[in-house]
Amino acid sequence: MTDSPLKLSRPSTSPPKVSTVAFAALLTAAVAATPSPATLSGPITGGERGTPFAAVNVADRGYLTEEYFLEGEATAYELVDGTHSADGRWQTRASGQKAGFKTRMLVVRPEDASEFNGTVIVFWLNVTAGFELGSASDEALRGYAWVGVSAQRVGVHGFPQSPGGLKAWDPERYGSLEHPGDAYSYDIFTQVAAAIGPNRDRQGLDPMGGLEVERLIAAGASQSAARLRTYINGVHPLTELFDGFIPFIDFGGIVPFASERGGGRRGRSLASVRSDLDVPVIVVNSETELNSYYPVREPDSDRFRLWEVAGTSHVSAARPKEPTVEGSNWLSYSPVYQAAVRHLDRWIRDGVEPPSMPRVEMKAGDPDAEVVRDEHGNAVGGIRLPELEAPTASHSGFGTQREGTRFGFLYGTATDFDAEELADLYPDSKSYLDAWNAALDRAIEQGMILPEDAPEMRERAAEWAARLD
Repeated sequence: MTDSPLKLSRPSTSPPKVSTVAFAALLTAAVAATPSPATLSGPITGGERGTPFAAVNVADRGYLTEEYFLEGEATAYELVDGTHSADGRWQTRASGQKAGFKTRMLVVRPEDASEFNGTVIVFWLNVTAGFELGSASDEALRGYAWVGVSAQRVGVHGFPQSPGGLKAWDPERYGSLEHPGDAYSYDIFTQVAAAIGPNRDRQGLDPMGGLEVERLIAAGASQSAARLRTYINGVHPLTELFDGFIPFIDFGGIVPFASERGGGRRGRSLASVRSDLDVPVIVVNSETELNSYYPVREPDSDRFRLWEVAGTSHVSAARPKEPTVEGSNWLSYSPVYQAAVRHLDRWIRDGVEPPSMPRVEMKAGDPDAEVVRDEHGNAVGGIRLPELEAPTASHSGFGTQREGTRFGFLYGTATDFDAEELADLYPDSKSYLDAWNAALDRAIEQGMILPEDAPEMRERAAEWAARLD
């Protein structure tokens, strides 16, 4: 799938359609709030660029992309006792603080309603870079609908010192948007969920195009996973709009309700996913998050899974054509994330629990735990991709700071084996591919890789193996 922008028509002469969408949330665990109205408008067209920000061309997959604006009043949340306990079992309530907002949601849905499986993935767009990151993954385009939510202020307004948000990217299209601050991001996320969920108002404007929505899964990566973890522990028990959650590349951090910080993880409090949750959660992590997450590792349960993908990094790069020494890690957790989406949907839909997988082996230390490594320098335990079962490099999820970026540590490292080591392990390409394909078959059997993703993975492995002959 390419990331080329979807070309939309220029502005029409008629204004977007408008309707009122009702959402419901509990002000406290015991007292129901009066539903607050929010105004929905769209599909949005026009602007200087003529396309939604971060839109991906998915027409060849039988999908269409539309953008909608949602405008209303949001509420903030607060802790009853002021404590973000590490077990995640917080007592929370809606505060008296309210503010107006106008934000956007990017809707990617099957064009043919008969292809829809009833599940919408509601994605909390990531704003660490000063603009929004996130798009529908391959699994999301296999019968699901996907909705990207501009939940945070940075996504709309950008950083004060470097405005790179929606309003700066296309002032004509997004100039009317307004975000009051991240204290209100949780309720904004809730209101978007209500506008697209099973109980949405379908008499007027329907952003889901009449699809029979049955389930909502909330997803978020990295800093958005921290926001989502806060939502799970402090907001979901009051609103109960989501049927499941999938935070991924999740450092285990949470964000105080009033925090306006857009990204970063240093100094952030940690908390487990609360154990009394009434819906299932799967956390999918790379090796990069292990040290941070280790103090709040939750046991698997009938409502929770933690999957740790050994050898992978928070951000993965393309594998270089030439051998490298401590280049960026090219091993990606992404195939396991794709499988997790399907497992979570099946868990919600049919009650079929996903497999519990071994955790990466860690050795407790002060101040940080350390990953236990094998003779090749690769992590022991965890979910094993074929590249670790039939290794050709040492992989680490822990990178180094790089000139010009504060995110170098997220890229990890990969050091290719030299020719002598490769020859000792694999006399020729066939011996390597036999080992690699056997490992992939095991991963598919375990449910860690989807059969649909295997052909492309096999093709890449065969292309690389040619250098062994």
